[in-house]
Amino acid sequence: MTTLTTGAAYARALARELPRGAGNLLRLAPQLGLEIREVPADGFDGALIRAREVPLGAIVIRKSIREAGRKNFTLAHEIGHFLLPGHDRADLVCTKSDIGNWGDGSKTIEREADEFAAELLMPAAVVQRIIASSAPSLELIQRIAHRFRTSLSAAAWRYCDLGKGPCAVVWSKEGRIDWSKRSETFPFSLRKGDSLPEGTFARRAFAGLPIPKPPQQVGSGLWGRSPNASKEPKLYEQSKALPTYGSVISLLWVSAS
Repeated sequence: MTTLTTGAAYARALARELPRGAGNLLRLAPQLGLEIREVPADGFDGALIRAREVPLGAIVIRKSIREAGRKNFTLAHEIGHFLLPGHDRADLVCTKSDIGNWGDGSKTIEREADEFAAELLMPAAVVQRIIASSAPSLELIQRIAHRFRTSLSAAAWRYCDLGKGPCAVVWSKEGRIDWSKRSETFPFSLRKGDSLPEGTFARRAFAGLPIPKPPQQVGSGLWGRSPNASKEPKLYEQSKALPTYGSVISLLWVSAS
């Protein structure tokens, strides 16, 4: 059972107070005392500016964020900073690497704001029903991102956080693992900074080589050895290049058959 984090708990409590859940964040923010502005900016994706001694503030979003889902997740992230305990600095400026950075090295307050945004936009109970009725695939993760108007990276993290089967998402840059999220039952270790193994579809994607679009079984030893398994399980990989981000996203899962 997944432990409810501080960020998720506050998001769930907020959603219970709203007649229709989180709904449209552009309507929700003013109800919380927040003004929203989009501005030309290069140094940050989102920022929270607080009023002194009163529960009011402004959220500033970088106007040039291209993906609507990324912009919506950034807004939810900044709402999290406004509401979460211990985030009450005079102001917070969040760079691109602060928001939706699911790596182990992310700052505590940024991780809490991400977890708040994930639960607010993608309620666990709803996402779990979707996952339970569908086979693993990057297309499913993209559908989750589209349905809940959130970023692909957030939807991927949420998928593995809530999924019951052994799976993992790997987000890689420059041929190395930038961050990964493993389900509790995924048998292989994945370490930030490790080079993508030779022979994986993710490595081929970075080399500009053709890779299969549907999921394919790969040698389980390519992604490491499972120390607790008597025999190597059947491992499937589906990878996709994301040129806009200079990244590759990979979904890995172990078949029960």
